[in-house]
Amino acid sequence: MSGDGIDVGRLARTMVLIMFVTAVFILLGAERLSGTVFRVGIGAIGAVAFITAITSFLIAAGQYYDKGNPT
Repeated sequence: MSGDGIDVGRLARTMVLIMFVTAVFILLGAERLSGTVFRVGIGAIGAVAFITAITSFLIAAGQYYDKGNPT
């Protein structure tokens, strides 16, 4: 599925995995935490998920860059 661009299949699988893990952690947090601690926990979980998504995109883009520039 990569063709001439980034590997969309790998990026999509990684994003689905990130969404699944984030949803599980949010559900567990909702079950265990309450009030302000819950809000802080959700913010922290969201921040980690966002950073992980950015890293996944950069890895996919880096592989595209490596394919285009043989050394």
